[in-house]
Amino acid sequence: MADRLVRISTSPRSVPIPPGGQGATMPMLPALLRGVIFIAVLAAPFVAALIAG
Repeated sequence: MADRLVRISTSPRSVPIPPGGQGATMPMLPALLRGVIFIAVLAAPFVAALIAG
């Protein structure tokens, strides 16, 4: 019985969805933008070398 109470009390809590219906996409957009910028900065020297020949 005690381990059942521990399991129930440690289960993850549900997070309410904020109004507007865009709860998961709004925090994800800055992360995607940072990822795109990071990859672009890494790829820039290689692209420049390809263009230079």
